[in-house]
Amino acid sequence: MKRFLILVILLLNTVSFANASERGLFWKLKAPNGLTHYLFGTIHTDDNRIIKFLPAVKKSINASDLLLVEITPGDHSQNLFMKNYSLVSHLNAEELNQIKKLSEFHVMYFENVIRMKPWLLAIIFDSPKPHTEFNQDYLLMAMAEDLDKEVLGIESSKEHFASMDSLSLDEQLMMLRAVLKKTEKERLYDYNLLMKEYLSADVEQIRKTDEQLTGKLLPKALWAKIKIQLMDERNKKMAIKIKELAQDKQLFIAVGASHLSGKDGLLSQLRDSGFKLTPLKAFE
Repeated sequence: MKRFLILVILLLNTVSFANASERGLFWKLKAPNGLTHYLFGTIHTDDNRIIKFLPAVKKSINASDLLLVEITPGDHSQNLFMKNYSLVSHLNAEELNQIKKLSEFHVMYFENVIRMKPWLLAIIFDSPKPHTEFNQDYLLMAMAEDLDKEVLGIESSKEHFASMDSLSLDEQLMMLRAVLKKTEKERLYDYNLLMKEYLSADVEQIRKTDEQLTGKLLPKALWAKIKIQLMDERNKKMAIKIKELAQDKQLFIAVGASHLSGKDGLLSQLRDSGFKLTPLKAFE
């Protein structure tokens, strides 16, 4: 269960806009008070192309006082399951058979899966099967712990899941059914498309692709509503927390790449607050 928990707790990264020429996933931040911080836009996968960090990443973590990630590290299992509900009561035999096959594909216990929140299953099943638990976020946290650095979350578990939890059960089932209708070929195509954009380091394009893919799972009006909660409102809270901690600590901030872009994205908010931003390379 640990493997897909690591995948899930930081998969809620969808959309926002950036400046047309904005490129870069790893940034050096010079704060108005003179302290130096680092911002890393992650993608939550164990793809070999993006987990072999350049020495500059470890050096930057070592130069920082703490690693700041999206969600407070810990046991989040209590926020993954429905209370007093089971998918057996809400899906037909064909859909349950698909759920069982996808559970086996992702090496998950079917008995646990049918109790999980439908929106969460939609995200898991719409993602490629992880080969290891060593995605970017896990590796950065492990690196920080090896360097005896504190790891702190911007959000609590409840806060992190609040946007998607606000969907009704019927809306969550709608999202899950949209994923079940996709073929394995379609899911792989979508993943490769997103990886292509991530490797380009163009945060605006990452946003556009992310919005396109996630938007297909929900009706347009509902997605527009959830998007505001999921990105704009959370980005503002993230920036407040970052600026608060940056007053007397040097930070290495690791959040989903889509949080970097847009008018309310972290790059714009920090730049508007007087931070000087310099792009760095994180991997070849």
